Amino acid sequence: MPEFDDAPNTENDSAVQPEPSQEGWWLRSRLHVALFVVAVVAVECGIAYLYIPSAAETAALAGTTLPATPEVDAPAMIAETTDAEIEAQAEVDLGEFDVTAYQPISNTTLRISFHLFGTIRAEDRAAFDKAWQQSRHRFRDQVITIVRSSDLTELTDAGLGLIKRKILEKTNRILGKPYLHAIFFSEFSFIEQ
Repeated sequence: MPEFDDAPNTENDSAVQPEPSQEGWWLRSRLHVALFVVAVVAVECGIAYLYIPSAAETAALAGTTLPATPEVDAPAMIAETTDAEIEAQAEVDLGEFDVTAYQPISNTTLRISFHLFGTIRAEDRAAFDKAWQQSRHRFRDQVITIVRSSDLTELTDAGLGLIKRKILEKTNRILGKPYLHAIFFSEFSFIEQ
């Protein structure tokens, strides 16, 4: 009769069970990858927190102010602020424009006419006039280029917001300093032929 040994066979057991050093290798590699991803995301969030400007800073860079919230500001303070801002601004005539723009997609021609005005700070009037005299022809060229490159949806926008922003950005770049704070269209019309 064969004899049975109750002692475990060490030769066969070592082949079935992995060594303790290889056992957690897969888990450790996954953990290292997860920690690396978390560290990268944390660094990106920290950089974004430090370098992305706030809403007030963005508005200041754009040369506008944020709308006041009624819960925080009293109505009297809002009225005083806007009155002071209006008194500190001067309106300047930027010229009349008659622009013809060909639309190749629809095979039509647009005749666009408008009078352009802007606002500057009253104390900047002398410096603006000097810069304006030196660069008014470049300004006209940029306005004509912007209007001609605008599509029909930009021209039919009730406030002409995108066109105003483009003109404001190009004008302040041409003048060398952000003199203009706002752009206004007067007598705007366009006819499609």
